[in-house]
Amino acid sequence: MTIGEAKKYIISELELYTESATFEAAEILIYATDTDRTKLLFSAKEKIGRGQFIRIKRIISRRKKGIPLQYLLGEWEFYSIPLKVGKGVLVPRPDTELLVDTALEYLAPLDSKANVLDLCAGTGAVGIAIGKNCPKVEVTLVEKSKKAFRFLRQNIKLNPCNCTAVMEDVLSFIPVNRCDLIVCNPPYIPTDDIKSLAEEVKREPKMALDGGNDGLDFYRKITARTDRLLKKGGRIIYEIGFDQGEKVKEILEANGFINVEILKDFSGNDRVVFGDIKKG
Repeated sequence: MTIGEAKKYIISELELYTESATFEAAEILIYATDTDRTKLLFSAKEKIGRGQFIRIKRIISRRKKGIPLQYLLGEWEFYSIPLKVGKGVLVPRPDTELLVDTALEYLAPLDSKANVLDLCAGTGAVGIAIGKNCPKVEVTLVEKSKKAFRFLRQNIKLNPCNCTAVMEDVLSFIPVNRCDLIVCNPPYIPTDDIKSLAEEVKREPKMALDGGNDGLDFYRKITARTDRLLKKGGRIIYEIGFDQGEKVKEILEANGFINVEILKDFSGNDRVVFGDIKKG
């Protein structure tokens, strides 16, 4: 079987199980044949080995059971950074790159000694992306889950930067010094909505998904304690659900934040909310 034939085979096997069968076929082939994306484009007529085809079939079989593709491959790219992923950690998603973009824009004019807190850090995707793009900024990544923390430490090692991992509950963590910026992608799915999620999303840790009855628990609790975390004049940037913009904006304003704005992602959905603490 050639690579081109294998791709068609994978697509035919997965098209009933995912809306991204063509994309997933390419990712599986890159992984199974140990090649890169560019080479794959020009290798359609190359033969694949028996062992490689067996590996492909095993991945397909597990993918059909609803296991996230990212878990099966063990590594995923976010903001052009490779990240280890697996059972017990939230899969980094492209929408979250807007959170990083917003943070980098804010940090650009600040002093190089700026301190950043990444709360609910998970894989470390957001904090590490910031650290890699702002090498002089100090980033502290806080994560409660032991399983997620293991991936977080691996990813900092995989992507050396000025990042420190701390295993603590974000609702009780107090840094030695207040920071200039907080970034946070908290659990924000309403509890009752979790049962209706796609099967593969339900395979991700509930701890990283469940935001309470209305999905806003973490926004309320984290925002209420920012006086212990954030310097005067500092900023907090949240990722949010598509319908939570105005509600999170109200939470920030009720806690004294100013310059509160809602940003939309490429699909036109509310995705990020940020606000500043008054300087005086």
